Amino acid sequence: MSPLRPSRDRGADRHTFMRFCRFGFAVLGCLLLGAFQRAISADIWEYSPYKVKVWLSVSPSLSLSPESETEIYRKIEEYAEIHFGPTWEINVEPTPDALYGSVLYRLDELTVEQLLSRELILVVGKSEEAKQAFLRMNPPPPKPPADPKQPPKKLSKEESENLADLEARAASLQSVRTLESAIEKVKSIAIQPLQFAGLQRDIEPYTTQKQWATLKSIVKPFEGTNDQLMAQLSSGETIAALIQKMDLEKFKKVSRQLPTRLPWQPESLLRSNDKIFMASVDRVGDSIRIQVKELDAFVRRMSESVSQDVLYPSEISRCVAQLAKDCFSPVARIEETDFKSAVLRVRAAGLLTQADHPIRIGPGDVLLPILRRDDSNGNPTVLQTIPFTFVAVTERIDDISRLYGAIFTASRGSLASAKNRRTQRVGLKIKPLNLGTDLKLAIQRTPDSSVPGAEVYLRTPGTEDLTMVGRTDWRGVLPLANVNLPTIQYDPPETSKTPGIANARQLSKSAVAPPAYMVIEPKDAPNSSAATAASSVDLKKELAAPKDNKPAGEATAEEEPKSDSADAKAAETAAAPPPSKPADPPKYKGAIQLNIPLYLYYVKNGETLLARLPIVTGMKKMEQADLPDDRRRLETEAFLRGLQGEVLDIVVRRKILESRIKQKTKTGKREEAERLLDDLKRVKSYDKMAEQIEGIQRRALSTEQGMVSPGALKRIDKMLDTTRQMMQKYLQDTLVRDLESELNKTK
Repeated sequence: MSPLRPSRDRGADRHTFMRFCRFGFAVLGCLLLGAFQRAISADIWEYSPYKVKVWLSVSPSLSLSPESETEIYRKIEEYAEIHFGPTWEINVEPTPDALYGSVLYRLDELTVEQLLSRELILVVGKSEEAKQAFLRMNPPPPKPPADPKQPPKKLSKEESENLADLEARAASLQSVRTLESAIEKVKSIAIQPLQFAGLQRDIEPYTTQKQWATLKSIVKPFEGTNDQLMAQLSSGETIAALIQKMDLEKFKKVSRQLPTRLPWQPESLLRSNDKIFMASVDRVGDSIRIQVKELDAFVRRMSESVSQDVLYPSEISRCVAQLAKDCFSPVARIEETDFKSAVLRVRAAGLLTQADHPIRIGPGDVLLPILRRDDSNGNPTVLQTIPFTFVAVTERIDDISRLYGAIFTASRGSLASAKNRRTQRVGLKIKPLNLGTDLKLAIQRTPDSSVPGAEVYLRTPGTEDLTMVGRTDWRGVLPLANVNLPTIQYDPPETSKTPGIANARQLSKSAVAPPAYMVIEPKDAPNSSAATAASSVDLKKELAAPKDNKPAGEATAEEEPKSDSADAKAAETAAAPPPSKPADPPKYKGAIQLNIPLYLYYVKNGETLLARLPIVTGMKKMEQADLPDDRRRLETEAFLRGLQGEVLDIVVRRKILESRIKQKTKTGKREEAERLLDDLKRVKSYDKMAEQIEGIQRRALSTEQGMVSPGALKRIDKMLDTTRQMMQKYLQDTLVRDLESELNKTK
């Protein structure tokens, strides 16, 4: 054999091995790339379709066959595909049994809390009797026989105790911490008969999985009341039970709760869907009434229900899909905020196929911002709709999904201060469904209170116009009926001090040019044609232009001519015109007409402004604003107004008497002057009026009627100081002494 043959074989083997490695790496790379692309596509907000579920409750009075209902489900999905295209992934199914009646008959009254209150929660007993019963039911497995060939391992006393403790813990009821461990270790789980029947139907589609098939086999109906079930949990006759969430507080005395995520329950569905539409189909007279309500799963917020009547069952599918479109609220993520502006990113905007698509959010639309704060497990701990806060979409940042918005709120900085890792901010597009809104004014932390007689003024956001709307009635209510579409003004976002807002358009790959902003001239500036022409100049060009505020013809320090004579310098200084004041840089405002009636309402009670409330007319039937308790200030203001009127009367009387006394003294009528001087002495002086102010102050700050709020205390102090200053200015105590001195000089 040639000595080169082995080396040639080794070379061929190495070549084959390298080819195999390259092929393997290529396959692995494709798999990883596919997984990476799937992960990215699932996380890209603007390219992720809405996951939508429709629950349909059809009344038995329609007498529809199962085949007809299945056909209705299919057609709803077809109509939804026509309306929404690739932006929706929809699934239509019957309403879960626990919620069927609520959706069918009480959809208008249904709330998220009621929706979740019917969920089943697994509880296990926590008494010593329950723990002993569990040990008898699950004895520890026997120890394997010792190997005679191996010498027994000697354990210390501490190691033996720790091993025994671990074995006891593993076999005890305390080891049951999850639903999975309960299904594995508990032989029987009790449940009320009504919930048992619903569970058997709901669990059926999931019994192909071993876990849910086992759960179905160990759940047993309990023939008794909740009190009897609690007694059995306490005595150990029952180890575990599935109860409704609404009864959980009662069962906490004798049991502990386990995390229970059943895939057919609302909580699990809220986690796996973006929108849930609840549809009620019932017969009313000769027609069929259809009602639909939207539940946004992320922020757990329900819309108002919309309804329509049809005549034939064949119209149900089309009507349900149309009503779902009418009450659907597109979502935008709020990425950056300051006190005035926001950067928004619209969900599924990259999947749009037409300009008037239902999920589109564009300039002129208004969003309702909502905060969601999660715990470490992703469960929402805070779901907060900031009262009287809206974001009006003003400009486009790019061609796909990013937008600028102007923030209008009653609490400045509420959105800017809410940014952190576990807090997410989204905005829902507002679609007013009511013709008007009633504004009710109440007092904070005072149930069933009202603020009658308060003045309410209207202003278009960003402008200086102010119009009185009216006064609240005896209930503290004022109807708001202004549905005209306002043209608002806003600050250009490029001027924001937040870099993420100011630079959003520059950092965008497909940036949309900003609009031409208006130039807002200073009030004292003349209206020149140049300023008028500058109103169409782009803000970015103006900001990029070099700024030189040096007046024309003004010399710098190096350019000043030197004079040999001080007189010459003085002459030049006197002859030179005064330096002109540097011109203020122009101010800019953007303007856009909104698609819904958003206005600012100012609430004034007495002489004090109490609130500035952005309100969308028609979004709610009733908007309630809880104002600070201002009754003590109003009472004090009324007393001080009366006192100020009295001070004014005293000042007039003193002036008249002073003039007459001086006239009589000048003409030598001494007796008449002395008589008038006695009248002047009887007029109230500063000391007397100061005593009245102190009495008003003691009454205003008294704690017998409760504590005075810091805001009211500050306003009361300001009114008292103003009244004191007025008295000190006009009620001088030296007036009588000066007139007496003048009168004595005539002796």
